[in-house]
Amino acid sequence: MASTHAGKGTRTKRVVIVGAGWAGLIAAKTYLQIDPAIDLTIFDSERTVGGVWCKDRCFPGFLADSPTGLFDYSDLPMRDVIGGKDWEDLPGIKVYEYLQAYAEKFHLLERLRLQTRVSRASRNADKKRWDVEIEGTKEVITCDKLIIAVGLNSKPNWPDLPLEDYSGLLLHSKDVGIQQTNLISDKVNRVTVYGGCKSAVDTVNHCVEAGKTVDWVIREEGNGPGMMILFKQYGIHGARLAGRWKSIMSPSIFACTGWCYEFFHSGKSKMGNWIFSRFWEKASTAPLTMAPYKKKCSNTEKLMPETRNALFFTASLSGLHDAKIKVFLKELHEEKLIKVHRATITSMSGNRVTLSNGEILPSDATVFATGWDYRTKIFDPADAISVGSTAPLQDEDEKTREYWETLNQKADREVTELLPVLAHPPPHYERPVTYTPYRLYRHIVPSQLAADNDRSLVFLGLVTSVQTSIHAEISALWGISWMEGLLDLPNKAEMDYEIAKVNAWSARRYLSRGRTRQVASAEIQEVCDLLMQDMGLKVKRKSNWFSDTFAPYTAQDYKGIVQDMLVKTKGVSVN
Repeated sequence: MASTHAGKGTRTKRVVIVGAGWAGLIAAKTYLQIDPAIDLTIFDSERTVGGVWCKDRCFPGFLADSPTGLFDYSDLPMRDVIGGKDWEDLPGIKVYEYLQAYAEKFHLLERLRLQTRVSRASRNADKKRWDVEIEGTKEVITCDKLIIAVGLNSKPNWPDLPLEDYSGLLLHSKDVGIQQTNLISDKVNRVTVYGGCKSAVDTVNHCVEAGKTVDWVIREEGNGPGMMILFKQYGIHGARLAGRWKSIMSPSIFACTGWCYEFFHSGKSKMGNWIFSRFWEKASTAPLTMAPYKKKCSNTEKLMPETRNALFFTASLSGLHDAKIKVFLKELHEEKLIKVHRATITSMSGNRVTLSNGEILPSDATVFATGWDYRTKIFDPADAISVGSTAPLQDEDEKTREYWETLNQKADREVTELLPVLAHPPPHYERPVTYTPYRLYRHIVPSQLAADNDRSLVFLGLVTSVQTSIHAEISALWGISWMEGLLDLPNKAEMDYEIAKVNAWSARRYLSRGRTRQVASAEIQEVCDLLMQDMGLKVKRKSNWFSDTFAPYTAQDYKGIVQDMLVKTKGVSVN
């Protein structure tokens, strides 16, 4: 195979980033700011930048859950690119335009190789660098530093069904944007949508706005549909209330010290326990008073979430936006263009879809809104296990399995002792997991590599959260600072136990979701605080305690952190 790399001696440092979404773009910009002399390339399989928000994945009605003002990087406010005001609904196409403008402003486009899929990464013969293979070619790029920033929502999860006999249009919700002309064409009258969370809601809404009849199928035995919530109440976007104070009420493994923890979460205060319980009771019932559930009908009965407990929602929330909900709610309640079915698709043939309850649905098109394959598959199983990535359970050697099982048991006991409310989750469907979890310190660094002082690999964008852009920016700086020798970490035993504790907490706090991937939705501000603290940078960045507690953090609050890190580590040479 052909291999491209710089020559020996005074060769330029070669950096490869896989993924051109939120995490990949800011990683590239940050790395170039820290070391402008590097030879950096970003690879992405899509036709444009953006990842989830690439141009091909956008369609009318595909909106970001975050409003303008809360979905940008610190050094380029979104309003400066797309206009408008903060707190407005944010169409997906505008997110793409912003990320494209960001790549242009910071000269990242010339470093991009789009429509280029990385198929495999493995250790170079020198055991220091990485060989990155390009799918469909014999090209191999040898790099000194490798950043995996593909995120969690790039690989569609397809149901295990025979599909070859189905004659209708067949696609995953990932491709609704590029296939929207076909999906809403005159040839399609009836659409089957399979799945119950945000991508299903977006697809159903898109189809009914085009006048299509939709059979919305959600498995009865799974974790069910996501709770549908209105982002705006009385004209106020809920994100305006997303200050630090909201995370105070979340049982978080990232904040198990201090007065708030002792009062609300330790289980030691009767008053704290009572306030905590009342808060989550209100948080659980409030969404059920919103427009989607106000009118009782067969559809809304079938769309009730599995646990109806906001502390333990087992499926992702589905946000509804003012600009796009009128037709959706009307048809949902009138049950003319939308019919909800709680069943499993058992077969598909011709223009028919057969369900487990015996129903046979006429179907001109089927959209699988069945989520994502959260595994990173570019490493061979043995390499994946050694670098803390995912691998099939059967490929994990016995010694490694026993090591992590021992840690996991100890960590799980500590989690339930620290946060007693998590010891007794409500009954729920336990989704089977067939692969090892990500085992990364701070969701970023492989502990074994850190222990070996091998600073050649990090992972970014692997945390499900409500502050995508802020976490992307802070974690990129943290990861690259470690790669460049500007940040030191604890010993391997401490890192591994912390990894086990975070994974155990995620599985208890977010149940099935937290077992399949790394989740810190309500706790992401505390995750960002830890990363800032690790780097020795200012954690609380507002001008006063009131704003810091009650005002939502924006990316602009973190403006200048790369320069702050460079000043702090002045005199430390980069690796």
